Amino acid sequence: MKGYKRRCLAVIMLICVLASGMTGCSQNAEDASAYVQADLDLIFQGEKEGAKQFIEASDKELEEMYENGITAFVENYLTGTDDSQQTLTESYAYLVKEIFRAMRYQVGEGKKKNGSIFEVEVQYEPVDVFTTFIPKLQQETDRIEQAAKNGKYEGTDEEIQQAMMSEYLINSYELLKESYIEMDYLEKETYTFTVTKEGRDSLSMDEDEITTFIVRILALDKL
Repeated sequence: MKGYKRRCLAVIMLICVLASGMTGCSQNAEDASAYVQADLDLIFQGEKEGAKQFIEASDKELEEMYENGITAFVENYLTGTDDSQQTLTESYAYLVKEIFRAMRYQVGEGKKKNGSIFEVEVQYEPVDVFTTFIPKLQQETDRIEQAAKNGKYEGTDEEIQQAMMSEYLINSYELLKESYIEMDYLEKETYTFTVTKEGRDSLSMDEDEITTFIVRILALDKL
């Protein structure tokens, strides 16, 4: 599970790098709040309109930014990058988008901390989809490994590995889907983002804070 969490964090950092590239005009705390809203909406909802206020990019470029983040999330810790699994990767990507879109968060008003720093509180409800999925995944891994020892799979070592991986990916997709369908929202929590005004007209957010928020809303800190 620790390895799974490390891989997940690495991918989350990629998503954060993509999203935190947004900069834009800043005059007051209201802009800081809108900036946080746009960042989170791009990550979780694939929403482009808010992001366009803070980054010079076309709809197509923002869509690619969102899709690349989802694909990286899927390939790095769910399916791998095997081209033969392209159809399954697309199914996983659709499911991950559904999970992300189900995130509940409410961005509050920005508050000026000092001359160039604003704080924005976000209330959110963590979900148990991954904390439910991971134990099921481990059980499935153990089952397949035991089946291999019992001689279920035949052929060369490579063919056996491919058969095991194919069964694992198909069944783990169903387990993730099941965990999503049964997903519960946990007790509401609050997270505070720091938004920094850089120069005359540029805003930025700390990538570590975005990472921490994603970890917490997905309850990965509870793994």
